[in-house]
Amino acid sequence: MLSKPETIGEWSPALQEKKQRLTAQARACAGWAALEEHDKVLDMACGDGDLLRRLGENCRLTLCGMCESPDQARNVREALGEADVISARMDDIPWRDGTFNAVLLPAVLRGEDFRRALGEVRRVLKAGGQFVLAAPMRLFRGEDGLTRRETMRLLQENGFREVSFRAGFPCGVIIGWKKKEEKGAAR
Repeated sequence: MLSKPETIGEWSPALQEKKQRLTAQARACAGWAALEEHDKVLDMACGDGDLLRRLGENCRLTLCGMCESPDQARNVREALGEADVISARMDDIPWRDGTFNAVLLPAVLRGEDFRRALGEVRRVLKAGGQFVLAAPMRLFRGEDGLTRRETMRLLQENGFREVSFRAGFPCGVIIGWKKKEEKGAAR
């Protein structure tokens, strides 16, 4: 039997607590992101904005997110206030080159979609910026996607350095840092 708040959609503490729980991938991204005050962060799969909300509670950050639908983006913008949340495809990130200190991807991308999105991640990250990708461990074993080693190799081939893997349950995390500009390089 449904309780009255669940039936008519009213707010209740239990529903609010359930709503604000992070997925395992979002928790992993939040836990491994090396963020400093005033960093600009992009959540490439912000869903309901729960990860952005959590990050904003813990540190003064400029929060940006991407959603699949315009309605979802509008709802997250309204819920978070100052966050810049838009509807966009992961292989066409509509921010300028070198915008973000960190890009988080608490979702699963496969094959060619991942390769295209990775190029966009590298483009929008600042030199020395961090990319954090979290996915269920079964996917890093090659079930329905790239293996952990293949994913790490792709990051390295796309200009990321110090690429590392953190195993956990139920998900793992791959972290890569965009190479810093070399001294004397043209700007």
